[in-house]
Order: sequence, then C-alpha cells, then structure tokens
Amino acid sequence: MLKRYLILSLSITLFLSLVMIDSSITFGDKIDYKKIFRNDCEKCHGRDGKRSKRGKKLGSPDFTDAEWQASVTDEQLIASVTNGKKKMPSQKDNLSPEEIKAMVKYVRMFAPKKRR
Repeated sequence: MLKRYLILSLSITLFLSLVMIDSSITFGDKIDYKKIFRNDCEKCHGRDGKRSKRGKKLGSPDFTDAEWQASVTDEQLIASVTNGKKKMPSQKDNLSPEEIKAMVKYVRMFAPKKRR
C-alpha cells in the first residue's frame, strides 16, 4: 500500500512539474516591445515611427508610410533588425529572436489604418 502511495505521489509530482514547465514556456514573460523600441529604436525611428531628425539624416524609413509598409516583408524586417542594414546596427547580440519578431509586429502597428 505504501509503495502504491509513493508511486502515485511521485507520478502526480512529475505531472505537475511538467505542466508548470510547459505553462512557463507558453505563458512566459511578455516581451516589452515598447520599452525595447524606446531604448533601441526611437532615437532614429522616432516615438511615432515617422523618424527623428537623426533618422532622416541617416535615411531611416518612415514606418507610417503605407507604401513603405507594403514594400517590405516581415522576413526582410527580421533580417534588417538581426543583421543591421546600411547605417542601422545589428541587434542579434542585443535582442533574442523572439524580441526581434515582437519588434517587427510593433513596426507593423505604425502602418496607417485602411479606411472602409
């Protein structure tokens, strides 16, 4: 009887441990994309995505430009942030792949809303 109780207890403990590990992966810390943008991108791309004075001088794109948004794919944006592009430095040593993908989603939020 004690052996059965011990096996059942260990099984439940193992199960709960696996559930906790899985939930931490699935529901892990949210990426603070606004903070990343503010700290790493805003100085050139501007708070509103329209470029700062510095960004204009460096040739940064205007994230609010519908034509620019349509001309670049998410994969191209990921590559630009990861590897750098022209004057923009690489972020592969500063941001995780998940953070870079979150930044691409954030850049897409600057796109003008389509009128119905």
